[in-house]
Amino acid sequence: ILSGVFTRGRAPWKYLSALSAHLFLSAHEEDVHAALSAGVPAARLIPWSKPANESHPNEIRIAFDGDAVLFSDEAEKIYQEHGKEVFVEHEIAHAKNPLLPGPLKPLLFSLHQLQKSHGCNVQIRTALITARSTQAHERAMNTLIGWNIEIDEAMFLGGLNKSRFLREFEADIFFDDQLGHIQSAALQVPSAQVINR
Repeated sequence: ILSGVFTRGRAPWKYLSALSAHLFLSAHEEDVHAALSAGVPAARLIPWSKPANESHPNEIRIAFDGDAVLFSDEAEKIYQEHGKEVFVEHEIAHAKNPLLPGPLKPLLFSLHQLQKSHGCNVQIRTALITARSTQAHERAMNTLIGWNIEIDEAMFLGGLNKSRFLREFEADIFFDDQLGHIQSAALQVPSAQVINR
């Protein structure tokens, strides 16, 4: 940590952009909304999450859900409005069309840059852990390739519970937008809910 802003209890939002912040974390939802309004990616930490596993002290492992987190919520809306069959058909038909960026795409990009740099003493491992099935994986992967971002692991679970996979990945933090997924994941790993504006 090279920079810090101490505001004696006043809101720090106006400084986040000046700090080139890539992520703001807080257990307080109103603080998260304020950071989002300031244009900074933000997530609400689940304070009762299981602490991080200490079996990999020289690595930071960060796991992301896909839709409405790394990618826009376009596909998620289709799933919610029309169901799984229409969602899969839509994603197969649009496999070559990249998804729009989601709120944490800038964070993933920054992590990718850190992974490529040689000045970082700690290894960073990233994972995409999504309920998408392998039938709908191609668009997500093509999007990452189009962004020129590599991830270390990608898991397309076809609706399986993410918690067991997060436990095996030993995530230091997991980001998802859906509260039900976050509550389940928090029993296994530190978790944060991505709140869309």
